[in-house]
Amino acid sequence: MSTSKAPFPKAENEKKASVVIVGCGAPLRSMGWYHAAQLLDDDRKPCPSAVLKHVVEPWYMSDAGKLSPGSAEFDEWRADLEKSGGPGVGFHASVEDVPPPEEGENRMGIISARTADNPHLLSECVKIGCKTIYLEKPGAPTVAELEDMRDAAKAAEVTVLMGFNKNVSAYLGGTMELAARTPGSNVTFLHNNAYPNTEEALGECFERNAEGMLKNMAIHELAILVTYYDVTVNNIAEVIADKDFSTCRTLKGPSGKDFTDFDKLQFKIITKTGKEASVAADRCGGDDSVGIVTDASGNELGRFFMPDNDAIAATPMLEKKYPGAMPYFFAQDPDYAVLKEKVAQQCVGGKIPDGVATIDIAVETLKVAEYLTPILQKQLLD
Repeated sequence: MSTSKAPFPKAENEKKASVVIVGCGAPLRSMGWYHAAQLLDDDRKPCPSAVLKHVVEPWYMSDAGKLSPGSAEFDEWRADLEKSGGPGVGFHASVEDVPPPEEGENRMGIISARTADNPHLLSECVKIGCKTIYLEKPGAPTVAELEDMRDAAKAAEVTVLMGFNKNVSAYLGGTMELAARTPGSNVTFLHNNAYPNTEEALGECFERNAEGMLKNMAIHELAILVTYYDVTVNNIAEVIADKDFSTCRTLKGPSGKDFTDFDKLQFKIITKTGKEASVAADRCGGDDSVGIVTDASGNELGRFFMPDNDAIAATPMLEKKYPGAMPYFFAQDPDYAVLKEKVAQQCVGGKIPDGVATIDIAVETLKVAEYLTPILQKQLLD
């Protein structure tokens, strides 16, 4: 696979994708806002093939949302952008308010909203003439909904690519390249979060992410397995949970309801075609992702981290540029930029970039997540 690192790639030609961000959210907090911030960054120009044209924010621009937390910050950000003259960005309360594309315009939608809203929003993005849509993971709440979205987009000849940024990350490239040079090696993709290891904090996490760890936190790692390791529901021969590492618990969320999920999970998948890879996730393990390569005897050969040294070195500059922003924005800044640039180049040129997950991969990834969850719960709870 090929990955990109700083400096950011140059545009392949003078054509640019005109971007509509759907679901901007709160400045410094929401992924939609950080997509906008990267597109507006004239100092670094991390996405040279894209230009931000429209922002759709249904919540903060509605009567109900105007007094909600984050609304004042959104209004201030919008006013500052408009006061500075900006790049001619239009703000809208709904997708249908976005004007039709001009002749020859290569319109690209970025949907970064609540997962439950995505099916409707994708349909609306098709209606306003988006040629390409960048859809944040997991895409939809269920496989059936995501399949309907895929089919509707294909019928309209719209390309949908997914926000699985780890698919194009440097740490993944390093992991796979070392494994390829070492016959008989094994790989583990570890994803850490930094929740406090308390029942209260984990119960809140379980309720807020009620779709479960495999459909949320570990969905990136499953997408890697689907993309690069031939993992599909029909091709899985064996699933083996690491019972020493993993725990599955039932905890009360803030509502008082019980939620059952994994707080730590590690498992190996062996496919019918002979490939194997392991996934690990720890909600209280830290704030990085790691690719680990071991030899056939289990001896560790190397580790590759996300964020890598380049991203860590750039963090102080980003912290100064966006004080108070979510730390994970900075850790994954290069990968967000590279993925957006690849999607923008597809919008302009038509070719699906290597490694970028399509909506077909997202459908299979969601199927794998739904298939694995009860199997792994049974192995750990029986």
